[in-house]
Amino acid sequence: MAGQLAIDFGNSYTVAAYWRQASRQAETLYVPGIMRPMPGSTKGVYAAPSRIAYGTFTGDCLVGQEVVESDQTEGVFQDLRFAVVTGKLVYSLAGGRWLSNQDMAKDYVAAIISRAGQTLGLSGEAVLAFTVPLAACNSAPAWRRYQRWLTGAVRQAGFNRLELVEEPWAAAWGAGMKVKPGDKYIVVRLSAEFMEAAMVLAASQNGDGSNERHIRVVSYSSGWLANEEVGFQPPQELAALIRQVLRQAGLLGYTAASLAGIVVTGSAVKADMLAVVYELFAGIPIYDKQPLAATACGAAVLTAGVDGSGYLRHSYGLRYLTADGYQYREVVPQGQFYPSDGFVAEFTIKASYDGQQEFALLIYRMEEQCMNEDSPLLLRTGKSAIKGQAVITVKCSLDGAGQMIVTAYELVSGEVIAHNIAAAKLV
Repeated sequence: MAGQLAIDFGNSYTVAAYWRQASRQAETLYVPGIMRPMPGSTKGVYAAPSRIAYGTFTGDCLVGQEVVESDQTEGVFQDLRFAVVTGKLVYSLAGGRWLSNQDMAKDYVAAIISRAGQTLGLSGEAVLAFTVPLAACNSAPAWRRYQRWLTGAVRQAGFNRLELVEEPWAAAWGAGMKVKPGDKYIVVRLSAEFMEAAMVLAASQNGDGSNERHIRVVSYSSGWLANEEVGFQPPQELAALIRQVLRQAGLLGYTAASLAGIVVTGSAVKADMLAVVYELFAGIPIYDKQPLAATACGAAVLTAGVDGSGYLRHSYGLRYLTADGYQYREVVPQGQFYPSDGFVAEFTIKASYDGQQEFALLIYRMEEQCMNEDSPLLLRTGKSAIKGQAVITVKCSLDGAGQMIVTAYELVSGEVIAHNIAAAKLV
């Protein structure tokens, strides 16, 4: 099911985005009170400062822009995402009780979810999409820890359904890079205090259908930008960081010459830092479109089922009845790339009984489950058929969301009875 709200929880700023059906694009969400327009960003980009302030009573807290405008200095906490990713626990007295930095991060994110959900009018059954930080994508224990913590925050906000999207995957799509399985690219994320860079490999089909991740981190490095040492030069530090990523990848046989692109995101993307990236990667496409909003908007696009690419992890087909019981015919094989270049399958539907004019197109994950049982595509003909008569020709393609797209023709008249209709989501 498509996510209606996507959130990129950053160490400096948190951005929420949603898919606007009317304009067919992802937009950042403005939540009154806790978010503000970002100076220097594309018009209409809003974010909440990633900080929380507690009052004297339990449960009394301010988040985001509320903290900035309150001028409160006591009981203000930040660097919240960093605490969750590293797993380091530090306890402080906040709101009359002792809380860990991870508890504070949970309170902050739960408040953002709740207020954003109210702004969009979401029910508790809505799917929330969250980006998984680059560092957590690089470590299985960190991924599991982040997922557990985030599940708690979502439930605290009164929601039950969560979808995780890898930050490098979402950032690439939000910045305008159309990633294909097997592509290698570098992601650079810059915040006010921290910088990260990684070479990632877009996942390919594993053959056994077990791969559920979109990317694999090949090499990763990070460092602080908030450094008061004399002579500290952020552009030089970024160049050294990126070279370290390239050296690590080189030991595994990956070189800069094989890169499909460079993605630059974050709240502290400035001209001098971009100049470093362009100098290091001359001749390689660089994607730095709306760096603050790219990750959240990319997650909104991907979870809305609008764009993407990949390989099908299972085979799909049709079920039909014979004298020996139900049999299955494969229509789309495991490993098929999407979006497809034209039609990938064609088949004919026959009438099951005399007088039939309505045909339900049910798509099955082979011998396992029906993918569209609750909402099958109904194909209707102008004339009734006799039992066993070939009635409809169906041609199928796959879109960027892994949906089976159907065009159907009535055989007798040649009339198009369905044109580019989504029959089932296969991934």
